[in-house]
Amino acid sequence: MDEPGEAHARIYLVKKVNDTKIDTHRALLAANAVMSYGTSTALGMHWHGITVLSDRDGYTVSLMDDNVELRLLFHNKFELKSRNRYSRIAFVEKLEHLIVAAGKQTSRHGGREPQ
Repeated sequence: MDEPGEAHARIYLVKKVNDTKIDTHRALLAANAVMSYGTSTALGMHWHGITVLSDRDGYTVSLMDDNVELRLLFHNKFELKSRNRYSRIAFVEKLEHLIVAAGKQTSRHGGREPQ
């Protein structure tokens, strides 16, 4: 049985991450973090479990892990493919983690991104 606060927190998490909505601005912040701090791989730039790649013109950016692929398109549109709802929730949490980690990296470099 859940503790009194646990059930409420779990319900809030499910409500917080809508299956059909992605904050494309936050996803772009996460993609920028990967591009700034990640390492180059055969697929693209990789950091904290997320791989990012972009098409030649830069209008489409893809973020992915082992279970989810998020393609950010022109005019704040997106395509989201995932194995299941729980994978999507975990993926969005990873993106938020990237934004926080990038903020910590930036503060270590005196407010500048590494070169």
